[in-house]
Order: sequence, then structure tokens, then C-alpha cells
Amino acid sequence: MSKKEIDKIKTIIYEKVNELNDETLLQMVNEAITAYGSSSRQEILDELTPEQHQRLQESIKQADEGNTVSNEEVKKKTKEWLSK
Repeated sequence: MSKKEIDKIKTIIYEKVNELNDETLLQMVNEAITAYGSSSRQEILDELTPEQHQRLQESIKQADEGNTVSNEEVKKKTKEWLSK
């Protein structure tokens, strides 16, 4: 990946994070970045089972394709489900 492509991705991430107001989601993003950037990152990945690794890759692909659900929508659906 070129420097220009990396800078573009960073800009997109900065803009999206800057728009976030959900405290829980912000904490999750922070934890993910912290875990990914830590020296133990590889150790964590090494501990995954093949099935967990495959599911992680599928999740990343879904997120990259925009197939996500907001935290607010999950809360709403959970509340609806729990009230049944």
C-alpha cells in the first residue's frame, strides 16, 4: 500500500472517529487500537483457534464492505427482544 493510500485511510478513520458520540463505541475503538498496536498483538492472534481466526477475517471483510450495525441499533433490537 502506498503512502498516499495509507494517508487517505487515516483521514477517513479520523473523520469517522471524530463523528462518533457513542461512549461505548469510542471505548471499543480505543481498546482495539491499543490492542492492535501493542507488542502482544501477535501473541493474541497466535492464541486464536482456526475457527476464531476465520470468523475474525469474515468480520473484517463485512466491516470493510460496510455491512455493520450501529451500537444504537443493537441496543434497540436487544431491548425489543428482551421485552418479548
